[in-house]
Amino acid sequence: MEIEVAMVYAEALYGAAKDLGEVEEIRDEITQIDQILRKSRDFSELFLNPAISAAEKKNILKNVFEGRVQKEVLNFMYILVDKGRTTGFHEMVRQYCRLMDDAEGISEGVIYSAYPVTDEQLQKFEAETSRLFRRKVRLQNRVDKSLLGGVRLFVDGKMIDASAQHKLEQMANKIRVY
Repeated sequence: MEIEVAMVYAEALYGAAKDLGEVEEIRDEITQIDQILRKSRDFSELFLNPAISAAEKKNILKNVFEGRVQKEVLNFMYILVDKGRTTGFHEMVRQYCRLMDDAEGISEGVIYSAYPVTDEQLQKFEAETSRLFRRKVRLQNRVDKSLLGGVRLFVDGKMIDASAQHKLEQMANKIRVY
């Protein structure tokens, strides 16, 4: 349910940003606010605290962000406060970025490996995966110590298993058939 609500708000903000021709600028600003909320525990607790009135929260937001972010971003934050939706802000930012990536034909993915891959290797995996999916793919590397070797890729709900374990399982299945 929370993801659906976040998506509605993200779509509204994305639509407004698109109308203004400031999709990237607004993404940058909400991403920076999201990072502030993640890094500053005090600010995050203040922003999310239901005991603090909406008027006080909006005043704090005004003092902190007015003149530093576009008025559309500040108004968006005010709406979240008024509607009691501040707890979903992180997911709204994530959904906004996903909408932007979809519009630009970009997919996000994860590459699991036994050890961290180098930047050069990551670029090669991104290029090859982009070719396979026929759209730009950005990969994030995560280490999975359970892998013996090779990699597992997850992009757009699809898995490409090029792990040593998978290859061994395939060989074992072929041997069982004979």
